[in-house]
Amino acid sequence: MRVFYTQKLDDILGKIELTDWRQRLLMPLTSTEHMLSDNWKSCALGERMKREGRDLDKVKDLTPEAVKLGFDFATAIKRRDSSTALEILEQIERLPTIWRNQQDLE
Repeated sequence: MRVFYTQKLDDILGKIELTDWRQRLLMPLTSTEHMLSDNWKSCALGERMKREGRDLDKVKDLTPEAVKLGFDFATAIKRRDSSTALEILEQIERLPTIWRNQQDLE
């Protein structure tokens, strides 16, 4: 079988969409989402980690921008501000990497 690799395919494969949290943001936010967003491994960054197949050992493994967005996301969820949380989610999706060690390699 032959696969033709194109820029369009690369764009599709490269897009990270955090669908679990997108679904949650469509519904009224509750204390469950607040508890989930307070944990690095279950917040929007945690969903991205799962999609990338990596696990977090310590927060210092993340880029400063990813850490800031993680805190901002948790704050928006705590305030039950779905629109701000969605904006932050989209910023997390657009980050080239959330991992500090990959950033250092570039």
